[in-house]
Amino acid sequence: MIKILVDSTCDLPDEVIAKYDLDILPLRVLLDGQEFLDKKTIQVDEVYAAMRKGILPRTAQPYPQDIYNLFQEYCNKGQDFIYLSFSSVMSGTYQLARSIMREFKHKYPLRKMEIVDTKSGSTATGLIALQILYLLEKGELGFDGIVRETHHMVKHIEHVFTIPDLSWLIKGGRVSKAQGIVGNLLDIKPILHVKDGAIEVYKKTRGKNKALKSIVNILAERAGNFTDQVIGVSHSDDLEVAQQIIAMIKEKLGFQTFMVNKIGSVLGSHLGIGGVGVFFFNKGF
Repeated sequence: MIKILVDSTCDLPDEVIAKYDLDILPLRVLLDGQEFLDKKTIQVDEVYAAMRKGILPRTAQPYPQDIYNLFQEYCNKGQDFIYLSFSSVMSGTYQLARSIMREFKHKYPLRKMEIVDTKSGSTATGLIALQILYLLEKGELGFDGIVRETHHMVKHIEHVFTIPDLSWLIKGGRVSKAQGIVGNLLDIKPILHVKDGAIEVYKKTRGKNKALKSIVNILAERAGNFTDQVIGVSHSDDLEVAQQIIAMIKEKLGFQTFMVNKIGSVLGSHLGIGGVGVFFFNKGF
């Protein structure tokens, strides 16, 4: 059986993680002068609680030794594995893990191992992982086939999300203070998506309802008739807005299967409280 490894930027329900016994490589969260291992020594609710007090978390890639130990564990077990890495554009995690895996491939030439830059995060990576796990259960593809299918998924996964205000992007230095103040005064709600692994502003709307409607319209356009799929909906500590957009999607588009997660600590700390995103495979899939 091929083992699938993910890092802590991958968001999946706890029951899925438990069912498939997923190993999670933790990135680091630096909070109020202390360092934590994401999803191991600190949970996302604790990070959001700190953010609600105005504390700005910082994040960092995993310790090299943690990556080394994880790869060593499966080589010792004689088990082939594929690591689904956080987008290489958003973090140095992929490059670090790739350099370590290169050493392991040389050391264990008979062991099959691969790292895939998902160019994704949050529930987008979760949907890729879930689809791979389904394929592994079917048992129809070998290692190379699974890797090939994974790269295909990476090309067709979509992330579309919005944030309620620009305050956290200002704090993180991702937009200027002047831009943020003007945007908040005008009630600007940016619609963001991920292109080639990087977060980009796709369009700007005014008001929460228009932002949610825009996300639903983009889902309709990009997914087309591919309605027989799981739609991921993630929120940064605002379940109510997640439920609102699910109701809109059901009513307008007819999708019926959803996977709801909180956006994890790493991405949530950059986007701020109250963001919501929709994740899905596009019609080209």
